[in-house]
Amino acid sequence: MPFYKPLKDVPKKERIRTIAGIERLRAQFKEGNFPIKKAEESLILGTWNIRNFDDDRFNYGPRLTESFYYLAEIISRFDVMAIQEVCVDLWPLDKLMSILGREYDYIMTDVTHSSLGGNSERLGFIYNKKKVRFTGVAGEIVLPDKLLINDGKKNKQFSRTPFGVSFQAGWFKFQFSTVHIYFGSNSGNSPQYARRVKEIDTVARYLAKEAKNADANHILVGDFNIKSKDSDGFNALEKRGFKVVSNRKGSNKDQTKYYDQISFRSRKNELELMDPKRDNRVIQYFDSIFRDEDYELYKPVMLDRIASKIEEAQKELSEATSKTAKKRFTKRIAGLEEIQASEEELQKYYHNWKTFQASDHLPLWVEIKIDFSSEYLEYLKEY
Repeated sequence: MPFYKPLKDVPKKERIRTIAGIERLRAQFKEGNFPIKKAEESLILGTWNIRNFDDDRFNYGPRLTESFYYLAEIISRFDVMAIQEVCVDLWPLDKLMSILGREYDYIMTDVTHSSLGGNSERLGFIYNKKKVRFTGVAGEIVLPDKLLINDGKKNKQFSRTPFGVSFQAGWFKFQFSTVHIYFGSNSGNSPQYARRVKEIDTVARYLAKEAKNADANHILVGDFNIKSKDSDGFNALEKRGFKVVSNRKGSNKDQTKYYDQISFRSRKNELELMDPKRDNRVIQYFDSIFRDEDYELYKPVMLDRIASKIEEAQKELSEATSKTAKKRFTKRIAGLEEIQASEEELQKYYHNWKTFQASDHLPLWVEIKIDFSSEYLEYLKEY
């Protein structure tokens, strides 16, 4: 359960708004039959791209205090979650962890630098220490020469280095790996799209080989930027022997794209899904927070932020020395003033702004059986 006490220090208007959002989220989890945590029977595992967390490089942020509480409320439902797009500064992550409480910890990569197309992002895992044990091995995947990815010009490593960590929950040992695959272009004939598919195929190929000799199950999740079911990227996972969890709805904000995936390459009889026929494992939290009907609540907040950003840009413009910089700041000011002056533009802005408060991706989850004690006792009878 998140640590709510610091909400006492939040201004009352924002505190009441935050509590209302938390209560709607809690009701949504209950009404959506999201699994209840079970100490010994199962593991709730997920993946979530928590968009640009949290450096405001796209000028829509930074996140409100209440947004940290919403993220914590969602993550607290999981025993272990892979997260993508954590930025250079870890202070926002530490703030999130302080709300989650002492039961939770994280393991993060270093930053993948922009020269590789990595956008200065980190990958990592947030996990409940009472339920999940880090068993000592963590590492990023560095490709040998023969597996390097060709982008049409030269051979390269992954744009963002995949990250894997060994965990154990109950009887269940698993190597948990996460990716944020290169996007590039959606044109199927472009070298950029070919590179995206090649990255998916290569990480699946690499981990499939590792899984053959491992004494743990392999779980591969993350933002694969997969266009659709049965696309080249989706098929690349299955071609390498990974079983992909099926979802009838996408994991982007509008639930039309299948960017995020959870897939398995398991040891025989060691990975069993609870509720295996369930066909929707996406949490559509915009039904509860930053809803369309909440626009008027956040209108003063957005206008205040926009006024502050105009003031910042005007200061930067006055200090700029190059024509390029002056042009950039002048354009930024004009764009912000246009939003400030138009109700229609501000409503459009809200639909982007809220994805930088929560995310433009939705969490994906599975519940896995971790108690195999009965099966082991049966095995011992025949040993």
